[in-house]
Amino acid sequence: MNNKRVIIIGGGIAGLTSACHLIDAGLDVTLFEAAPKLGGRSYSFKHEKSGDIIDNGQHIMMGCYEETIKLLKKIGSFDKLSIQNELRVVFVSRDSQEHYLHAKSSHYPLNLAKSIFNYNALTLKEKIRVVDLFVDLMTIEEEDILDLSVEDWLKKEHQNENAMKDFWEILAIGTLNSRIKDASAAVFVNILKRMFLDGNEATKIILSEAGLSDLFAIPAKRYIEEKGGNVLTSERVLSVSVNNSSFERIVTSKRVISDAEFLVSAVPLYALSRIMDNNNSFKKIHSTMQYSPILSVNIWLKANVFKEKFYGLLNSKIHWLFNHKSYITLVTSAAFNLVEKSENQIINEIISELSDYFPVFSHDNMLSYKIIKEKRATFIPNSESIMLRLNMINEYDNIFIAGDWTEPFLPSTIETAVISGRKAAERIMEKYSNS
Repeated sequence: MNNKRVIIIGGGIAGLTSACHLIDAGLDVTLFEAAPKLGGRSYSFKHEKSGDIIDNGQHIMMGCYEETIKLLKKIGSFDKLSIQNELRVVFVSRDSQEHYLHAKSSHYPLNLAKSIFNYNALTLKEKIRVVDLFVDLMTIEEEDILDLSVEDWLKKEHQNENAMKDFWEILAIGTLNSRIKDASAAVFVNILKRMFLDGNEATKIILSEAGLSDLFAIPAKRYIEEKGGNVLTSERVLSVSVNNSSFERIVTSKRVISDAEFLVSAVPLYALSRIMDNNNSFKKIHSTMQYSPILSVNIWLKANVFKEKFYGLLNSKIHWLFNHKSYITLVTSAAFNLVEKSENQIINEIISELSDYFPVFSHDNMLSYKIIKEKRATFIPNSESIMLRLNMINEYDNIFIAGDWTEPFLPSTIETAVISGRKAAERIMEKYSNS
């Protein structure tokens, strides 16, 4: 396979992952990225006023991100991760009370049940029903709840409004970036199984001590180039010409390529539907996809009054607070009610909300701020999109599709992108290993 040439379109996590696997297999790899930077929706940049490196959006990873961890070990950036010794999350309610979800590391899975019974945001009856539902997860098949939203499923499982608001909703919105009335229960159940039914290691929360570009894009590019691959930025692929079931020619903004054997498309669906303009299945899926925004508000502080590395906020327009010492990052998922507002309106609402939860914080403690709006951050994993993606057929012999939207029962996350990139590479290696 040493002389096989592969073109990869898209320098996000999926494309970089495919490139790393294919270069390991000895293929001739060239990756094209339209933007001047790599990483797709996972990148970092320098904040000019403070000099700090900040991410375009804060990411939480978990121990169940097994493929992401393998990739980071491969490209040499695993040591930039901060991994919990055991699951521990501090949730704060509007009355400033702290509620701990803390699973001691021994006696799995009883430790998870105990952590829920010690979680004092719920009543005893609510805790029992939450634990019962976790037990039931082992027998629930995702295909059986395809038509249910997360909200409908939780109601069907006798989870009351308070349990949904102060437990399930923050899990669902954080993992799916979708409102529970919109997202499919099948995707949520699959995620819950991965997070809580695969042992203690899977439940641990992982944060990066470095910017996302230093964690993924920069070491991946170095890895690919050191093994002889090419990574080209600021070069857009304009079209892919297909004859029968194979591509014949790729036109970029700078060249025409007609000597490649394989193509990996790792661009967002809306971009793919433009490049492959004669593929009706991609257009159909794209036409049904709905997207959800994420709002990140970075606030630089005169004095840091926060003790924890991160907090979850219950029943708040702010879902998470991440503590970076000199500044904090406040994240709102499915931020439909905020992203269309002006920056002045947003910062005023956010500071008012933050002061309600943390009275030690006040407007006077703010030095500066940076608001980042990702209006199309992730797709909404609803039932209709799952069915279309389940039935998606790859019509091509030498084109392979990757991207966080390609896994029907997974949400749009870094882990999903890594999985899809690895699978695309493996399909190439498997199909053509004997050619």
